[in-house]
Amino acid sequence: MDAQDVLRDAGLILAAGALSVPVALMLRLPRMIVLVAAGVLIGPSVTDLVENPVSGLGAQLVFTFGVSLILFHGGVGISLRVISRTGVGLGLLVLPGVGITAIVVALVVMPVFSVSFTVALLVGSVLAATDPAILIPLFERMRLRPKVAQTVIAESAFNDPTATVLALTVAGVVGVSGVSAHEPVVDFAQSLAIGAAVGVGAGLVLAAMLSSHVVGVWRESPAVAILGLLALTYFTTDELGGSAYLAAFVMGLIVGNMELLGFGRHRDHARRLDDYVGQTAEIAVLAVFVTLGINLPLDALVDDLWGGLVVMAVFVFVARPVTVLACLLPDRRGRWTREELVFLAWCRETGVVPAAVAGLLLAEGVEGAELATSMVALAIVVTLLLQATTAGAVARRLGLVEQ
Repeated sequence: MDAQDVLRDAGLILAAGALSVPVALMLRLPRMIVLVAAGVLIGPSVTDLVENPVSGLGAQLVFTFGVSLILFHGGVGISLRVISRTGVGLGLLVLPGVGITAIVVALVVMPVFSVSFTVALLVGSVLAATDPAILIPLFERMRLRPKVAQTVIAESAFNDPTATVLALTVAGVVGVSGVSAHEPVVDFAQSLAIGAAVGVGAGLVLAAMLSSHVVGVWRESPAVAILGLLALTYFTTDELGGSAYLAAFVMGLIVGNMELLGFGRHRDHARRLDDYVGQTAEIAVLAVFVTLGINLPLDALVDDLWGGLVVMAVFVFVARPVTVLACLLPDRRGRWTREELVFLAWCRETGVVPAAVAGLLLAEGVEGAELATSMVALAIVVTLLLQATTAGAVARRLGLVEQ
């Protein structure tokens, strides 16, 4: 593929994304659904106008830097004061919550597809992470109560590395050559610690560069500072073996709360920063979900459809509610209401990170990776069509939308 082919494919992906926005408004559907459908339409499954495989450089750039931009944007919009009140519940959702979801899903995958428990647990582990790339743009337009919206977004950002490490651990148990069972467990704490540490450091540097202090040399034009430092942060964290997605989110969290941390800034500079971050995240959302649609494995999805629907029913209506109740009922400080618990139990979208993990396992030849890939594809379709389309109505019905 030469430079002209790359430019043509990039142009088609962005054009399909741009055209999807007015279509979504006209049909009154979440943009992510129309974007994925547009990707399917221009991809190999239908018209074959664009081929941007998960293993290719283009898709990897979209799924790494694009998702990092979305996570940075999500972190900028979160208040430390808000999530500090729900810290206990958030921690339980991120750590034991992922395991609870994986086990509940595994218990239904095992009899439905006649596989071993370890293979079923692998499928459950891949499905366990929620997706910030879907939730951040969805919540922006809903005006959801900050306590609920920011808790779910923070959960989705923090549980990606948890679910990824769990999936790699189970892959080692299954017996893949080159992947040991204990290494991912040992690396788990290091991955979180490195990602958080690099994110905090890069966030403090960027906050200083964008502040009204004498070192705030980029406060008038934040674009170069954000893009450059975000790219360096992702590369550095990945090279050190940390969670680069977590680093991007923590970096945005620091910048979004820079005034609370002692970095003053002018109101115009804050507005300019918010505008730029929002616009770049918008472009990233278009590219990520169109590329996701291009790589949606429709053949595998059809082959495992009926058994997969049974799994999806348990995934949506049993695994998530059980996880939410088990993790948030002990959180007395969070003072969760029944309405908030119901919405959190319903709000559970699957997207980019599970798809990337499934692709990695498929490339490694892991037993059960084909089943995990088809279940991820079905989960993306089901959660987008069933939950993303109804999240606004459910939030309004429960009285969780601010006027």
